[in-house]
Amino acid sequence: MREMKQEQNGPRSDLSSSLDKDVVVRFRSEDYQNKLGLEADCAGRLVGVDRYGLWIEPAEARKAALAEDQPVSHYFIPWDEILTVIRRQDASLFLTKKEYRGLRPQ
Repeated sequence: MREMKQEQNGPRSDLSSSLDKDVVVRFRSEDYQNKLGLEADCAGRLVGVDRYGLWIEPAEARKAALAEDQPVSHYFIPWDEILTVIRRQDASLFLTKKEYRGLRPQ
């Protein structure tokens, strides 16, 4: 019973639909961010997610690696060090065609 309660302490969001999408990760601690050498609002591609944390491919590191024809680095960030994960959505994805129902004026 105690093991089940420990498993529920993780994040409640399902980020699987955000894999391979551009996200912004904000760090809880400035010290951890400085250890990784990343910005406070780290923009990049979400590479993986599990109950321990997430893997991100920072945009700046990706551009530099691709320009030099080098492998792209992935960074693992534990959930304890993440303040929030933001995925920007295009507003046009939420617009639907308005359908008129009812009597039409003559």
